[in-house]
Amino acid sequence: MDVRYFLEQRTVFVRHYFDEASAPFLETIRKIDAGEAPFEPPHFDPETMSDEPAFLDEWLRAQTGLEVVGQTCVSMLSESLKVLFATYERNAGLDCENECGRAAFAKGFIRGYRICFAKHGVNWANCPADFSILEQVVLARNTSQHVNWITDTRANHKPATLRKYPSPLFVSDYEKDLMKDCGGRWLIDPAIHVTREDLHAAIGEVEKLAVWLEQ
Repeated sequence: MDVRYFLEQRTVFVRHYFDEASAPFLETIRKIDAGEAPFEPPHFDPETMSDEPAFLDEWLRAQTGLEVVGQTCVSMLSESLKVLFATYERNAGLDCENECGRAAFAKGFIRGYRICFAKHGVNWANCPADFSILEQVVLARNTSQHVNWITDTRANHKPATLRKYPSPLFVSDYEKDLMKDCGGRWLIDPAIHVTREDLHAAIGEVEKLAVWLEQ
């Protein structure tokens, strides 16, 4: 089986899905910011209107839509990474969890598979993939799929993630600027926000791992 080929079929789709699914939300945000139809701001009357920006609810819904699209893509990428490891495990006739114990996988499947494959001669020191990015993909997936409060409409990075990765990959430029203005501290846990550029960077690391594992 050409494992790399099938992995890249998945990553090609993730890129395509992000572009197609995010387009309407990006266009809504653009139109609101530009004051284009159907979002032309009404004449402001200070006696009858609040100073809240026009179409704020529509803008926030579009922003949430963008975040959900990004989180969906990260979830697909995380599953692609997991099935990549599982395929190599199967092809090698291994049973990593049975061999290494559940404790090896307690802190994530990436760590578990790295421990298992290292026992069978894989030298991870030579791997060019950035495992800090790969781990953030999995952490973002886990957090976005397990929101705890019905009142939340966004998935925030966990405090434990921010302690390990104080400047995480999947954060909006707006919240990064807020952090800088606050002396490098997060006043609130930032949302998991996936830009096209950051998604492509993460996909590149997964593909880099697939290429290296085939060598």
